[in-house]
Amino acid sequence: MLVVVVFMRGLYNLGNTCFMNSTLQSLASLDEFNTYADNCVKLLAAGDATVNHSADADIAVQLNIVLEQLRPQASRVSAYSPRALVNSLSKKGRWMASRAEQDAQELFQMVSSTLQATMRESDPSLFNTDFLANTAPIENSIVSTASSSSSCHSANSAGKHPLRRRCSTSVCGMPPFANPLLGMAASRIACVKCGYTAAIRHFTFDNLSLTVPRARHTTVEECLSMYTVIDQLDDFKCRYCTVAATLAQTMADIQTCRSELAELDAASKRAARKSAALATLIDHQHQLEQALSSNPEAELKGIKLVSPQPGVSTKQTMIARTPKILVLHLSRSIFLPTGDTIKNTAHVRLQPLLDISPFSTTGHINTGASRPISGPGNSSGMASADSYARAQHNNCLYRLNAVVLHTGAHNSGHYVTYRRVSPAADSPSEEKDAKPEQPWVQGGRWFMLSDTETSEVSIDIVLGAGTGYMLFYERI
Repeated sequence: MLVVVVFMRGLYNLGNTCFMNSTLQSLASLDEFNTYADNCVKLLAAGDATVNHSADADIAVQLNIVLEQLRPQASRVSAYSPRALVNSLSKKGRWMASRAEQDAQELFQMVSSTLQATMRESDPSLFNTDFLANTAPIENSIVSTASSSSSCHSANSAGKHPLRRRCSTSVCGMPPFANPLLGMAASRIACVKCGYTAAIRHFTFDNLSLTVPRARHTTVEECLSMYTVIDQLDDFKCRYCTVAATLAQTMADIQTCRSELAELDAASKRAARKSAALATLIDHQHQLEQALSSNPEAELKGIKLVSPQPGVSTKQTMIARTPKILVLHLSRSIFLPTGDTIKNTAHVRLQPLLDISPFSTTGHINTGASRPISGPGNSSGMASADSYARAQHNNCLYRLNAVVLHTGAHNSGHYVTYRRVSPAADSPSEEKDAKPEQPWVQGGRWFMLSDTETSEVSIDIVLGAGTGYMLFYERI
């Protein structure tokens, strides 16, 4: 078998910028993200000149330049300086100009939101209903109903590059193009007392922040289980119970009003006022009964709602639509009663493939307060060709592509990246189109990147590192 030599390009540390370097290396490993960032810049080039000179546009352009520089190289090249990108980011976030250590996830969210804003500003038609109505849906998906002190290297600042030449949307093949980072989650709150389930609410995400359990050893699946677990709420006010309590109080007030009216002179002004009050209460009764029978969430004008007795509700969140790129943030912060924050050093064991079927909704929705929103998932818990095939069919199978690790204490340390290079990137051209019958079959090579330092490592080193902070997966 022919072994092709591949070289990875490092990034200069411009003063505690290892958090940025590790994030950029991870993003550069994702083909879908590279295409997305490139499309954003092309869309800018075809758009309004005013938008092209915005802070968001400048970030998008400089980011695209860095991603291009970080592609696998056929020969050894010197490290690259992301100075121009740092300058662009500093215009939007002043914290980027600080020499203090920053957070890799915070930078990721800034980059993601910037590209999304760039799309929105450069072509509003991407976000209007007419465009969406004429656009084919995005693939088949699962949808539910209803720091650090490290060695620093001096580097010359890279000059700014102009936007690429203007191109029409027909030439660029846009719009549409989807943000591969965006997924959708479904959240449900249900009352244990009355069984009422409020409308299942959906929200988009570009990364999921998972709490790492306080244990010596854990897995990504256990972290996801904690994210999707059914939580108990003691302070949530159930809308159905609230309307029911208000109806009970209203009916009691009606009885009291009728008793008082019976003792009054029918011709008196007081009786007239009492009769008007009774009519209002009866109208409120009808509104409340209608709400309970059809829609407890309906607006009840002029009715003062009564707070019911405290009850127990449950809340659960599951993944409703899987993104092409799944980014997981492993939150390692432990907040002490003293107000201090320490780092959770639990060893998180990784696997090359991740099946998120148990944490995703299916076509069936459960409304019971003690039951999962949807499920059980399709995963049997045993990794096999059949389970992988089912997960892939449901858009729930992912391959690990990059890992950002943080070493050191909570408020100081160093970020490094393990980055996967796909077989297509290091194979001869005649082998690039060859696809395995089973796409989950492992392939590719792994590299460790710590600012300017790069070296090839085995996948066992990556999976056993344990100190993962951000995980980047590509859907198979």
